[in-house]
Amino acid sequence: MNIWLASGNTHKKLELEAIFRTKGGGRDTVIKVPADAGIDNFDPPETGSSFMENALIKARSLYRLLKEKQPSSFRDGEPVLADDSGLCVEALEGRPGIFSARYGAQDGRKPEAAERNALLLEELAACLESLPPEKQNRKAHFVCAMVLYYSEERFFIAQETFEGELVDTIGSGRGSGGFGYDPILYIPSCGRTVAELSEDEKNAVSHRGRAGKAIAGFLASR
Repeated sequence: MNIWLASGNTHKKLELEAIFRTKGGGRDTVIKVPADAGIDNFDPPETGSSFMENALIKARSLYRLLKEKQPSSFRDGEPVLADDSGLCVEALEGRPGIFSARYGAQDGRKPEAAERNALLLEELAACLESLPPEKQNRKAHFVCAMVLYYSEERFFIAQETFEGELVDTIGSGRGSGGFGYDPILYIPSCGRTVAELSEDEKNAVSHRGRAGKAIAGFLASR
């Protein structure tokens, strides 16, 4: 069976393939991306006010395109998988949240990950300076809302988190694995940043790993 991922993000595709293999939902399952159906530059406007709403927007958008185009690689009944994820910082009242991928964007330009990470740590430092000591903390967590979408009337949603705390400075970021904010989120229970975890370690405890396992478990039980 094909599952259509409503994203062109290669890192995300690889993570989900590994998660599905581990859980068993990936048995005889192939994850395809919009480009596999001749759909280029898939980037629907994320106008939702929550991770779940944005995940549904992406899933519905790709589902409708596949139904309209009916590419030879698509078969009716194949589901669309979409997720929306981001980093929520407690002291910043949950920012950047659903705007994590667009954080720091100006004039249509999205900063590279390292630049975005530096901007976030600078904003947090400025915020903490204005707070009394008892309210200062560096707690942050990833959120992932994942949708397995069969039709407008039939879809399944899983949402999970991954708790940690932001490092002090950009120079304190560590690790070369993962992507995005992974080098600057330290996980106390692991004693490492997310970017220092192996693929298997990350998929076992991360927000996307937990949500993906819930979806993969559903698929494996069918």
